[in-house]
Amino acid sequence: YELTGHPKISVLIPNKDHTDDLDRCLTSLYKNAGYDNFEAIVIENNSTDPATFAYYKTLHDRFPTCRVVTFEGKGPFNFSAINNFGATFAEGEHLLLLNNDIEILSPDFLRELLSYSQRSDVGAVGAKLYYPDDTIQHAGIITGLGGYAGHSHKYHKRGGSGYMFRLATVQDFSAVTAACLLVRTAVYDELHGLDEEFTVAYNDVDFCLRVRDAGWRIVWTPYAELYHYESKSRGSDENDPAKKARFDAEHERLYAVHGRENI
Repeated sequence: YELTGHPKISVLIPNKDHTDDLDRCLTSLYKNAGYDNFEAIVIENNSTDPATFAYYKTLHDRFPTCRVVTFEGKGPFNFSAINNFGATFAEGEHLLLLNNDIEILSPDFLRELLSYSQRSDVGAVGAKLYYPDDTIQHAGIITGLGGYAGHSHKYHKRGGSGYMFRLATVQDFSAVTAACLLVRTAVYDELHGLDEEFTVAYNDVDFCLRVRDAGWRIVWTPYAELYHYESKSRGSDENDPAKKARFDAEHERLYAVHGRENI
């Protein structure tokens, strides 16, 4: 779709140390946005390495529309709370939730996502994410996979058209990952952002299902492509008993909020 007007996009990037990842993310964003009216808001989250704060001081000179805000929350990592905090500083009519371990590949990345997000019938838009080994990490989320929700075409080789051409077709999905999710600010605000009871897992699934319940579509486009070095900075949930317990509790909360049969 052609763009209507010239709305501002606020890109929210939570970050804790890992400045190499963040630098790759920001460099690829500014290189491949394909759209000039955006700001990047890095949400500093309890970094401990002094080099991180030295790096932050270089950002404005390198990326003039980038700024850093500081999330003061203590206790366990809460992805939802961090993004909700960052959204309060956003000036844009659209919000892009973006992980810091992302490398953007498509040369017109923001323009592609915005062409759908601007539509009045669309609530949120997702992208095609690859693992570094060029297999699919995310091509839309389908509820019911694995009993809860899972990613379409996971581990499929990059470059194929997928089952019934679905890896190469813009389409509606139950949900898309918040590792890269564009949403109109008005929609985000109306639904009160991410549910902070979903601290790490399923906050995106819950949000997208609430968007759908409110009458909007969730759209996924294969023409916004990126690498996602998934969970690289946070670590795996499966090997840590406390993280696994939290993950299991968020499974059950997804059922409690949306109904087992609906999921």
